[in-house]
Amino acid sequence: MPDNATAQVIINIPTRKIDKPFSYVIPAHLSAITIGWRVLVPFGNRRVEGFVVGLEIESTQGLKPILEALDNYPWFDNNMLATAKWLSEYYLCSLAEAMRLFIPGQSGIKIQKSYQTPAELDWEHAAILLSKKPAEYRTILTYIYEHGPVTLNNLTKLSSQINPIIKFFLQHKLIITANSINKRGQAASLTVINLAVSREVAADTEKALPKNNTAQRRLLQALLHTQELTTVELRRLAIAPNTVKKMADQGLVTVRNVPVFRNSYAGLNRQAANLSLTAEQLQVLQELIPAIRNERYSSFLLHGVTGSGKTQVYIQAVAEARRLNKQAIVLVPEIALTSQIIARFQAAFDNDIVVIHSKLSVGERYDAWRRLQTGQAGIVIGARSALFAPVNQLGLIIIDEEHEFTYKQEEAPRYHAREVALARAKFAAATVILGSATPSIETYFQALQGRHKLLSMKKRVDDAPMPSVTVVDMRQELAQGRRSVISLPLQDMLTETLAKKEQAIILLNRRGYSTFVLCRECGHVLTCRHCDISLVYHAPSKILRCHYCQEKQAVPDVCPECGSRYIKYFGTGTQKVEEALKGLFPLAKIIRMDQDTTSRKMAHAKILSAFAAGSYDILLGTQMVAKGHDISNVTAVGIISADTALNLPDFRAAEKTFALLTQAAGRAGRGSKTGRVVMQTYNPEHYAIIAGAEHNYSKFYQNEIGFRQQLCYPPYTSLIKITVQSDNELTVHRQASQLAAELTQKLSIADTAIIGPFPASVNKIKDIFRVNILIKTQNLAAITKEIYSMNIVSRNNVIVDIDPVNVL
Repeated sequence: MPDNATAQVIINIPTRKIDKPFSYVIPAHLSAITIGWRVLVPFGNRRVEGFVVGLEIESTQGLKPILEALDNYPWFDNNMLATAKWLSEYYLCSLAEAMRLFIPGQSGIKIQKSYQTPAELDWEHAAILLSKKPAEYRTILTYIYEHGPVTLNNLTKLSSQINPIIKFFLQHKLIITANSINKRGQAASLTVINLAVSREVAADTEKALPKNNTAQRRLLQALLHTQELTTVELRRLAIAPNTVKKMADQGLVTVRNVPVFRNSYAGLNRQAANLSLTAEQLQVLQELIPAIRNERYSSFLLHGVTGSGKTQVYIQAVAEARRLNKQAIVLVPEIALTSQIIARFQAAFDNDIVVIHSKLSVGERYDAWRRLQTGQAGIVIGARSALFAPVNQLGLIIIDEEHEFTYKQEEAPRYHAREVALARAKFAAATVILGSATPSIETYFQALQGRHKLLSMKKRVDDAPMPSVTVVDMRQELAQGRRSVISLPLQDMLTETLAKKEQAIILLNRRGYSTFVLCRECGHVLTCRHCDISLVYHAPSKILRCHYCQEKQAVPDVCPECGSRYIKYFGTGTQKVEEALKGLFPLAKIIRMDQDTTSRKMAHAKILSAFAAGSYDILLGTQMVAKGHDISNVTAVGIISADTALNLPDFRAAEKTFALLTQAAGRAGRGSKTGRVVMQTYNPEHYAIIAGAEHNYSKFYQNEIGFRQQLCYPPYTSLIKITVQSDNELTVHRQASQLAAELTQKLSIADTAIIGPFPASVNKIKDIFRVNILIKTQNLAAITKEIYSMNIVSRNNVIVDIDPVNVL
């Protein structure tokens, strides 16, 4: 590389205001650096991570050099870089924000505050200052001098009163602060001890050892028995590292580090797939496999009813990609669904799989990344973050349950995994399969327009019938004096199901015990102090909790507004339904799955595994119990409050309701036994409820697409939501009005409408007020270009969301 070669580096720091590359000199000892490398560079008075996105031949005068490379290889390939650039342009985020998505933990380094002594420290002056202090002050200062820079965590081990000591040192300039930089996502290894001599020599040595050398004798005896020991086994045998070192110095044992890949799913029970394909599955594969072999971009919408065997089609498609030495990415909408699909894929592909999602540790994600980069694995399974895995031979992307709104990221960058997948596949000349029993309106519309090829599977495997659905009008239940959350038809179905030793799933799209707490005397609803939302009562801990900021409050004895003791819980949460079920079926084993019970790592997998194994009779939960689970003994599904989402002022309310009902109903009768479903609703006449009960997507689509066209909503227009935020309510409304006027003046583009400003449905979250502006347009590219030129995206109090899923 020429002496005047410079690298164009994107700085990986969380700020919107820096969105351009900076030039750095590539020093001679780092001449291997090229586009795609992660590097450490000086930036101001800091050392930060950067991504090399270009190389230039230019004057190096006044430029700082790259300090070091963070890896021994380029992290980003051409496909990853092209996808990141597309994402930053489409979603109006910085290139750094887009590139961070491709890194475990979003940064390759971890910066820790640490302390060291200054080079010019006057020890005589220090001795005078410390003469009136306890001896530990001198001990700690000496330690910092000898070991600095030292983190506060390390210093805490030396003294329980470290904070005032550090404060004293800083005040008198005996130490200075320094940032220590550690690489994140280091490779893990296991120390292994083996015999370095023959078994005969080891046995003779063990016999000749003095009687007081008990640790050495235990070590030799253990190695003669097992041939290999790890550090974990050494601790169990009470053998110290010093003992191992002595024997290694004598040439009796060898010590080596063996790479270890961390994998929380290694012990997952594998589920053998059904090898006999149905006629519909074979017909679909006849379309998919040639496309995968052609190695040209193509996209398919696989519309298959619940239980039609879409997962088996995915497995066959991935097998074809692997036969061509191509890698595959398989996305599922929620972490709760990963364990079951992983079990199916492990049975088919053994160790050729890595799992990636946000609940894994940075170390586990780093190991998964390395296995892909080194070609040790070719299949990625996970939630939306798995889309950014470093697969350099991408041949296939599968998005299961493509309609799910969890594929949309609600934090910056606010991308939709489906759109990014299509873009990444185009850059890689790969195939995309979008699968769902209830495709999103936009995707189905695009398929009818020819953007995706539509493939259909209308029958369940083995021609199993769709479950019968009973719609219960809860207004009639009330009229007949039944006020239980469990209607009489649902109670009867559960009684019969339990009597047959079969299992049931109960869906309630809420968590907690009650949705709100109200004073019956004055009507006051207890709300969060920081968010404009009612608090939810959680029975086990007997607390009120805000589901937005997690603020907790004790339940008051009297109304804080009027002092009345007439406080009552209203609404229904999962905990309350669980209590009602236990009252009706005291012998039934019930397990609950919602955000409260699945906060811990692998909690979803453990709950579902226990339920699938028959350890529980009823699985109760929020929407995560409605998707993807294939348990043959589940014959009954009960849906509490089927119409909850219909009451939201959201143009997608009917679509969300229909999808949830259809997906939930589809959990029943997936084996040889007939399934039954009870839907409880206060709005049985709504077309989403009727079509859901009939498992009739076409009927729902025809009703819904008409409304979308009349109201000019997607897929007939594109949406942009702009949210203005402030901790002052008057300020946020004034700024939003000013921005709306500015947009109206600038965006004089045909077929574009500006709606608002209007308060967000939850007006305040964490003491921040929010006001929305909605833009409808048929010329998205032109509008986003104008918004970018107005520098709206760089304003700290403004959020721009392209193609928002939530418009409230």
